[in-house]
Amino acid sequence: MKTNRFTLFVTFSLFVLFVQCQKSVETNKEARSILFAGILGSCFSLDTCFDQYVKTTDEGASFQVYDQNGSRIYARQSVLDYNTYKPIASGSKWVTAVTAMRAIDCNAGSAGTCGTVTAGSCNNGAVAGAITLSRTTAQVLGWTGTYANVTLRQLLSFTSGLNAGGGNGSGQASCISTLPLGASDTQKNNCVNEIRDQSTGTPGALYQYNSNHMAVAQRMLEVACNKTWDTLFTQLIVTPLGWDASQAVWRGNFRTGEDTDGSLSGAYGLSISPSHYAGMLNALLTNGTAKNSSGANVNTFLTSNSVTEILADQYNGARIGYSQFSAFGYRWQYGLGNWRFCTVTDVPSECDKDLVSHSIGINGFFPWLDKNRNYMAILAVNNLGRKNGLNLLPPSSTSLFFAETVRPLIHAQIGR
Repeated sequence: MKTNRFTLFVTFSLFVLFVQCQKSVETNKEARSILFAGILGSCFSLDTCFDQYVKTTDEGASFQVYDQNGSRIYARQSVLDYNTYKPIASGSKWVTAVTAMRAIDCNAGSAGTCGTVTAGSCNNGAVAGAITLSRTTAQVLGWTGTYANVTLRQLLSFTSGLNAGGGNGSGQASCISTLPLGASDTQKNNCVNEIRDQSTGTPGALYQYNSNHMAVAQRMLEVACNKTWDTLFTQLIVTPLGWDASQAVWRGNFRTGEDTDGSLSGAYGLSISPSHYAGMLNALLTNGTAKNSSGANVNTFLTSNSVTEILADQYNGARIGYSQFSAFGYRWQYGLGNWRFCTVTDVPSECDKDLVSHSIGINGFFPWLDKNRNYMAILAVNNLGRKNGLNLLPPSSTSLFFAETVRPLIHAQIGR
């Protein structure tokens, strides 16, 4: 990966200046100097870089690196334990994409440990047929009109045209976060219909980073498989990976801790521990084999085709309407539930040569995967309170700073 730390520093500094012009905020100068010092090269080991970074966090952090076999080769934590369940914000998007591909694989009879999601069990909907990435909202939800031909692929890649009430930002329909616990089919249908009726984007032509797409994708999976999202998630992810079902939960509003239904919050609503997340991510690193909470292999968790689909460029010519990273000058592309961070963003074959896949959360949670160098890493942090962090930078920015600082150190350690 060709990394220019000075460029990163300048682009984020310009963003800081922009925010300062918009809003006067008190800055933690000590935390800022610690972080910027790390970016400019004053830390020369993973330990010292992590120790400097953790001083900028609200609740501490943990950092883990895994090799091509899924073995942990580096681990360091401060206050926040590797096995502590915390909200992961947009880190949830990768989990939602994996859950969707698990449903597709299990329905096709090509994956294992599927619970009651057996071959042919996800063939329901307005028009009978197997759930696939090409399945449309008309076929499953019975939609008509402009958004009738939106596919599950477009929903998981944010190219469906469902653009947050016609706006250009990353907002979402309010019903996603206010669904009551145990929401009924009618309440869920009303919510996704509201998303559809608010939208003005052209399906397939617009990339819009928001939560609406995945809400509709989740509802499609529920209807196609005739199971709630909680049931699908439990049987396809929690049980085979040995996650704690009482803690690995989805909530519509993780910021407030309200007991809301998370059936449509696949873009942001999950709480999970970084160690358990790594077990799932292992399937993408190894082309299909996950690891459970005991460290044992879970074979045929995903097919190799599903791994390829999740990590592949899914833009298909769509223009970027909103991406929070475009403010920093990044033209990153998107897969299914994850960003494609590379040098040549507009040419997938070139991008693949130095590709880093990740699903960064607004609270700073940052898992990434480097298939070229065959390793993965997870920075776990929960900085929503901003008690000690950099007030002028979003938590995701500080995590990106840290990752860009330590990646060359990881590469040197693994010799790739």
